[in-house]
Amino acid sequence: VIITGRGGGSLEDLWNFNEEIVARAIHACPIPVVSAVGHEIDFTIADFAADMRAPTPSAAAELVVPDQKELQNRITKSSLAVHRAMLNRLKHDSAILQSARRALMPRDAEQALREPIQNLDRIREDLKSTVDDQLDLMSHRLKEATILHAAHHPKRVLQRRSEKLDHARSMLERVGKNALMHAEDRFKQLASLIRTLGPESTFARGFSITMDAEGNVIRDAAVVTDGDHLQTQLASGKVTSTVTKEKK
Repeated sequence: VIITGRGGGSLEDLWNFNEEIVARAIHACPIPVVSAVGHEIDFTIADFAADMRAPTPSAAAELVVPDQKELQNRITKSSLAVHRAMLNRLKHDSAILQSARRALMPRDAEQALREPIQNLDRIREDLKSTVDDQLDLMSHRLKEATILHAAHHPKRVLQRRSEKLDHARSMLERVGKNALMHAEDRFKQLASLIRTLGPESTFARGFSITMDAEGNVIRDAAVVTDGDHLQTQLASGKVTSTVTKEKK
């Protein structure tokens, strides 16, 4: 970018920028030209021949060199917001799953569900890695766009930068939504499996669980003796009994 300008002055001081040869040279220049002559109230022919006019030389400098840190901060804040939202949702769903597992699963069902739960943990780590990779890719593309900035017209560069920022935000939102949808599907599948293998479905078919006074499950009549107090869990309610005779 070329800036043609000077500070304020009289009409005679600024007259060079009204010369035909200057106007034609500015118009024919292949490099974008910003005209910044005098103060805001001053106008010259060079202003109309240039690609863009700035009210003062200082304003021209600000126009052609936008605040790169501000643009980077905007995309960083957007990326972190999506990242935090996804991690919080996964953490919340994982806590619900763990609570449901502790409340519903007997020991045999816990063994059957251990592998699916481990798979869910791996999927969560993979999703986190995918989002991190997308953030790194967006940051790399932003740096490349910054390098190319100097070779383009400032107005068009700012427009493209804004479009890239919107595209990056949309992509991050899609990645976050897809990750959450996938995690929710896995959560629903595991919840359904918990209900299938949980004690309630077993009780509903007429089975029961008998435990001793300490809460240990009785699997063999040989472990009880006369006078032991037992508690039997049914589909609806519990039955307390005392051993009078055991048959091995």
